[in-house]
Amino acid sequence: MQIIEKRNAQLSNYEVLALLRELDEKQKEMVRINTQIKFAENLKTIQFEVIQNLTSSHSPAKTQTPEQIESILSELKKYNLTKSEKLQIINLRPQSIAELELIIEDCEDRFSIETLREMIYMIGINLPIPGKVVRRLESGNEPTEEDEVLTFIHYETDPKKRNILSENIH
Repeated sequence: MQIIEKRNAQLSNYEVLALLRELDEKQKEMVRINTQIKFAENLKTIQFEVIQNLTSSHSPAKTQTPEQIESILSELKKYNLTKSEKLQIINLRPQSIAELELIIEDCEDRFSIETLREMIYMIGINLPIPGKVVRRLESGNEPTEEDEVLTFIHYETDPKKRNILSENIH
């Protein structure tokens, strides 16, 4: 057997979740139509576990939309990131420069601290955490070595507090 067209697509966690939900619905419909149909227990267990994991509170896939993913991919074009780096940004939704440095290969050589701050802010805007408002923290001081591990976006649950800078940067 010869493989003519190799499928080499990388899926985001959101896409995996959508596919598994669709598959689950099709399987339920098939069982409704014919109660004799049985699916492999291992398959159902894996589907259930992955859906549970991707819909947990710590997973960004739970709240993402196709529009958000398209928006972030459009914004990330200007940074010359690899497909894998973009995929990890979508899947992990980094909220600090330290997290971003773990995703981007040779991050310190490729991007300045200001560019990384811009990326974090842009990620927060395009892949928001529901119920939270993202705003950029401005600093009058030049970035220091310590700034590299700080979170440069702040989430407020009260939109009225949008213009107040946080005193505590985690």
